[in-house]
Amino acid sequence: MDKNVNQTAEFQLAKQVENGINSFCFNPSNFAAAVLTMHPTLQQSLYRTIKECIKVMANNNYIDERNRASHEEAKAIMAYLDENERYIPFI
Repeated sequence: MDKNVNQTAEFQLAKQVENGINSFCFNPSNFAAAVLTMHPTLQQSLYRTIKECIKVMANNNYIDERNRASHEEAKAIMAYLDENERYIPFI
C-alpha cells in the first residue's frame, strides 16, 4: 500500500464509493446488476479489487460492533480463498 494513499486516484474513488453507499436509498442488488453492464475485462478488475478489499477487511485491527460481522465474514472468505483461490487474469 502506498504511504500516501490519500493522494491516489484509488483513494478518490474509494471516497466516491463511500459517499454513494452512505445513503439509505443505496441498493446493493442494483449496484451488482449494474456491474454486469461493464466490459468483461473491467468486471475482472472489479472482482480483483473487491477481493483485495475483503483481504484488507479480514486483516483489519480496528474492529467494533459496527464492522465486526463483515470482518468475521471476510476472515471466513479469506480462509476459503487460501484453500481454493484462483488466478484472475487481466484479459
